[in-house]
Amino acid sequence: MTTSRPRSRRGSGEELREALIVATSALLDTHQLDDLTVRTVTAATGVSPTALYLHFSDLDALVHEVKKRFFATLGDRLRAANGLRAMAHTYLAYARDHPGHYAVIFHIDKRTDAVGNPPEDVVQAGFAALQPLVEAVGATLGDRSQETFDIAIELWLSLHGRAQLNAAMPWFELPDEDRYVDRLISRLV
Repeated sequence: MTTSRPRSRRGSGEELREALIVATSALLDTHQLDDLTVRTVTAATGVSPTALYLHFSDLDALVHEVKKRFFATLGDRLRAANGLRAMAHTYLAYARDHPGHYAVIFHIDKRTDAVGNPPEDVVQAGFAALQPLVEAVGATLGDRSQETFDIAIELWLSLHGRAQLNAAMPWFELPDEDRYVDRLISRLV
């Protein structure tokens, strides 16, 4: 049974918008993106389904906002890590500890993202999340050249591949994570 949310005071629409984002984020800790509906989000928030449309054009727009938040969280965690190896472990830990959030970050919305690019603010959030990795590679190599960006992308692709394989095939015995990260960084950087 869902408890309804107390009626908001006039002019507090941002609070409801934030509540919808927070509820969606929490739901994605335990639910697959495909299970997410306007009704599940609004029920978790304690409002009627029409309330969502006061702040978002549709469920996809809400998911794009949540995706930006997840990118920001990942970027913050990478920035807080001390050094390239710590960043690699932080990235893998985020994917492992928050599989729903990680899945949303890399989910392609077939109606919008596949037709072209996702909204520009989502693209920018993705680049911002990757920036700490690029900067750490640059600091390690001592430059900010195109090679720095290319190596950072190769590192990210390798980390993402391991995270995806771990999520899709948890029974598959992967190499020890410490050894994997050490070998990967020593080969790329």
